[in-house]
Amino acid sequence: MRLLNPTTHRPAAAAVEFAVILPLLLLLLVGIWELGRIIHTQILLHQAARDAARVGAQAHIVNTTGAYTQIRFNTGSPNIEDTVRDYLLAAGITNLAGLVVEFQFVEPTASGPNVDPYTGVKNQRFRVRVSLPYDNVRWTTLSLINPNTLTAEVYWQCLVDEPFTVDTSLPGWSP
Repeated sequence: MRLLNPTTHRPAAAAVEFAVILPLLLLLLVGIWELGRIIHTQILLHQAARDAARVGAQAHIVNTTGAYTQIRFNTGSPNIEDTVRDYLLAAGITNLAGLVVEFQFVEPTASGPNVDPYTGVKNQRFRVRVSLPYDNVRWTTLSLINPNTLTAEVYWQCLVDEPFTVDTSLPGWSP
């Protein structure tokens, strides 16, 4: 009867062990990679919503000629929807098909439905929600982590200024 010596060198055993462990390690690596992509995209969506909320909180801006410009949801310049799109494009998310941007006042006024930021009153709270299909930003075709949609939501407050006029005859004012 021959006993195996535990100090005997067996190089093939290491290769077999590596072949068994490699798929599990790759699966773990790809899973971490996808989770990192989800977190990164979630942060970008949140920052885009915050950027749009900051624009919407102004309600009115004064342009270079001294005239008021109303901030709207999806028309005019600047607006909430374009602010989100511009932020995401600048961050490198180019496939914006299926992007949904929502603007809603949390406490509607008694004067009727508010659909644009300029209709808000001072200190009125609103919400900006941004949703993007996960398929637009995924890096792999594996379905290890498979959310349908990534969503970010921001609550903000209208910071409408009291009406004022701008004296364009001041030195240094160039319309």
